Amino acid sequence: MPHKSVLVTGIGIISPAGCGADATWSSLLAGCRAVGRFEPGADSSHKPWPAARVPGFAPHDPAAPGSVDRVCRFALAATQEALNNAGKPSLAGPRTRVSLGTSKGGVLSFAAWADAWAAGDRRLPNPWADLLPDAPARYVAQQLGITGGVHTTVAACATGSLAVIRAAQWIADGQADLVICGSSDACLHPLWFAAFERMGVLAEEHVTRGAGYSCRPFDEARTGFALGEGAAALILESEAHARKRNAQPLATLAAWATGTDPAGLTAMDPAGESLRHVLALACDRAGVGPEDIACIHAHGTGTRENDRIEGRAIRGFLNATAPRVPVVSIKGAMGHLLGAAGSVELAVVVRACQARRSPGNATLLQCDPEFAGLCLPRESINLRPGAIVKLSLGFGGHLAAVVLQAVR
Repeated sequence: MPHKSVLVTGIGIISPAGCGADATWSSLLAGCRAVGRFEPGADSSHKPWPAARVPGFAPHDPAAPGSVDRVCRFALAATQEALNNAGKPSLAGPRTRVSLGTSKGGVLSFAAWADAWAAGDRRLPNPWADLLPDAPARYVAQQLGITGGVHTTVAACATGSLAVIRAAQWIADGQADLVICGSSDACLHPLWFAAFERMGVLAEEHVTRGAGYSCRPFDEARTGFALGEGAAALILESEAHARKRNAQPLATLAAWATGTDPAGLTAMDPAGESLRHVLALACDRAGVGPEDIACIHAHGTGTRENDRIEGRAIRGFLNATAPRVPVVSIKGAMGHLLGAAGSVELAVVVRACQARRSPGNATLLQCDPEFAGLCLPRESINLRPGAIVKLSLGFGGHLAAVVLQAVR
């Protein structure tokens, strides 16, 4: 059990659904479908890939003076919004830390540098500052003058949730008073589309409804996920620290659990037992049972196996309460943000705790009979009082569950 209460006092979101937490939340409640197309380039005969871009952010220009990779700019923008949302707390001193993750790092800078080098152009700056996995966390810490410590989490698609859990552990253990946490990813590049396509996990554009319905979690005809980009930052504080500065908490991070599914890089335990155990452990630590859960925000990628096994794990935990607990994935609405997915979705859950309302499964057309007995709302839905659980899964077997509750 956590030693100290962990409060969320600020959130910031940069997502394909909108730049800013308000814009993202409003778009999701309205049932947005932000997935469009990524053109592979004039010299390629490959068809466009479904993809979700962040609107309003200037394209990455590695040749510009003082250029900073898109993944770092996302992280800083989300952090600045979160700090403003938290009331601009002081960041001075050794008890303020940063825990920001990324699964891909500054790949856009490195790809541009590699292309230029291969063409004989030596004018681009050295890409190492942006390439290393710690680039977003390091950049944010340097820009804000953080001296208390910086941590980078790299755990595939569970990166964001695990970075937040690391921050919560610091608060709960008394090692920090305030932590900026979250994650960022920006890798919409043919290299990554080709890699995921080879794995067989990319969604195909819907024949009649277009790119917006490419990714359809829990749908009978789901074909995979649509790559996206974005970032989110959450400000976590101890209750004593938040009270001392008269902060208005947004939600309580009640408990968490992590685990591993050792089945393989993309394979999972067919019964979903590893994930069910992590879900049950997090809820037990929070002191909540299936009857106390208002909603589960699933990982819900839209791949055949992920959804099937995640559904089994959720249903196995909820048992008789399954028809009454909404299960939601927002990846259909704004794509799979990879390492940024967990933190963006956690920030959305914070809003859901505040509003007692959740977005729905915006692209669900025909529910797969595999999920009979689960409550899978298509549109936004009012929630009864209770805890909200966020699940995250990452290639390689990374598992995480986080339980959030409204402030009492």
